[in-house]
Parts: sequence; structure tokens; C-alpha cells
Amino acid sequence: MSTKLLDLVNITKSYDGVTILDDLNLYIRENEFLTLLGPSGCGKTTTLRILGGFETPDAGKVLFNGQDITQLPPNKRQLNTVFQKYALFTHMTIAENIAFGLKIKRKSKAYIDDKIKYALKLVENRSPALLSGGQQQRIAIARAIVNEPKVLLLDEPLGALDLKLRQDMQYELIRLKNELGITFVYVTHDQEEAMSITDEIVLMRQGVVQQVAGAHEMYMDPANSFVASFMGNPPISYVDVQVGGGSAVLENGLRLPCRSDYAGHAKMGIRPEAWALGGDLSVTLTDVEMRGQDQVVSFTLAGQPVRAILNAEEYVRPGQEVHLRLSEKRCYLFNPETGVRL
Repeated sequence: MSTKLLDLVNITKSYDGVTILDDLNLYIRENEFLTLLGPSGCGKTTTLRILGGFETPDAGKVLFNGQDITQLPPNKRQLNTVFQKYALFTHMTIAENIAFGLKIKRKSKAYIDDKIKYALKLVENRSPALLSGGQQQRIAIARAIVNEPKVLLLDEPLGALDLKLRQDMQYELIRLKNELGITFVYVTHDQEEAMSITDEIVLMRQGVVQQVAGAHEMYMDPANSFVASFMGNPPISYVDVQVGGGSAVLENGLRLPCRSDYAGHAKMGIRPEAWALGGDLSVTLTDVEMRGQDQVVSFTLAGQPVRAILNAEEYVRPGQEVHLRLSEKRCYLFNPETGVRL
């Protein structure tokens, strides 16, 4: 287990009376790739800016290796930031952009030249297409890593790239992180991106951390209905049920399998992959969307919309009646008022 490197302790931040971060507590391990994930306005970029020294919290501390750096300016921290807008100097060459921070630190010409070569080698392109589309992003990363930071902060750095290039750059970031052996803290609102590149995800909502876990655990074992809804595409479906006696009963009397000691009214979340063809439940499909080897189908249960992923080997059509079975391993019970997992 890696040692703790960064520690956010009781961080609170407000703008114009609106609370952005509410008593945030979070630690980041050495050599970890941690992603701050959540919808717009959840506080993830503010958290990153506080880590980088670009914002000061109203309350709380930022600790680096146990030392309080809360009031330390960005240039005094062992952290570098790559922003969504790369902030490159258009009047400078690529090498001059990369060397900018080193010149500010008054490093020797020989030292700077050596570091430029090192950085360019680390971010050299694997294909011409990658070079043409992601050049600015790669230069910004090269400029950040020549300073040999302990932590690299990345604020949605791939947001302006097209899908194919973004996927290529995700693999490049993983390679860089492993080769450099430094800690990455990455901000994104894209749950698929977070799940594909990260060691651990911090899912935030309205300035409060909802769950901290690896991608697999967060998807398979969500802490609440917000986490369950945010993780997954297609998203989880919900039906109102009355739980008891090993089953969950819908308003129309339909019984779904449910292993739980809980008894009473609940909201049942059903992952789309929980369904399969060939069961006792008869439904009429309202929509079918092809996704390669899978097909995403829609139907209703007791008037409540449900989406399911079915194998495309047996092709189905809108308006068709099909028989389905449900795996309770992909079903979750939540408090209908609070969303807390039951």
C-alpha cells in the first residue's frame, strides 16, 4: 500500500454565499492515479485549484507529506497543473514553452536542454494522427513534467479532443504515470473516462464526497442512488417496490427476485445487464438500440421505464413481446426519500 502524500482536512469553500466544498476530507496516496468525478458545479475543479494553490479554502488545511501547505503559493509547491485550456505561449516555440518554468527557476542552459529532450521523449507521438490532434495537450504536459513535480494535477485536459484522440491520450497518460512514478490527480465529468484510467475515483455532488472507491467497486457496490445513477451507460433503472419474503413486489403485483433482510417500501435499482432473454417475465419492447454485439432495449414495468442490455445474437424489434429473466446480483435497494443504500 502506497503512503499518504496529500491530505485535505475539513476543507470548506464558498463563493458569494454559495457553498462549493462542504467539510471535505480526502487523502491521496503516493504514485496513485486518482480521479475527481462529478457533474458540473460539484466542486471537483475547486478541489484541484486548492491543491494547486490557486485557491485558498475558507477553512481547513492542505497537507503535503504531513506539512501544512495551505498558504503556500503555486510556485512553491511540488505540484504542477495542466489546465483544460492549455495556456501555451503562442509567441514561443515548443521547446521554449517547455523550458519556461525552468528558466523562471534560473536553471542552467545545459540542465534546461537536457530536461527538454527528456520531456519530448516522454511525450513523443506514437502515430501521426496523435501528433496532429493532441499537440497542444502534449506540450502542456511536457511543460509540467520537466519541473519533476511530485504530483501532476490535470483539469479535464482531454475535454477539447475528439473521441478517438481522447481514447489514445488516456492510454498515454497511464503510460506517463507509470513511467514517471508520480501521483496524478485528474478532474473529469466523464464517468467512462474515469473508469478506464484511474486507480481510485472520488465521486462528488454539491461539494460533498459521495463515495471513494475503485471503478469496479463503485459500479458494483454503489453507496447510494446518486452513485448508482452516475456510474454506468446506459444508466441504472428504478422501480418502486414493496420488499419482503425474498421478493420485491411492484404496484401491479409483479414479483421480482430480491434477497434482502430489509422489509418495507424501497426504490429498486436494476442495472441494464441484469436482464437476459429466456425467463418468465413477459414485456413489450418500446425501443431497441443496436450497440455492436449488444442491443439496448426499453420497456415498462408497472408504468415505470426500464432499460436493459441484451445480446444481439437474438435480434429483437420495437413492439415485440419478449420473455426476460432478472439476476438479483445486479439489483440494489435504496431508501426512496434519502437515496441511501438499504
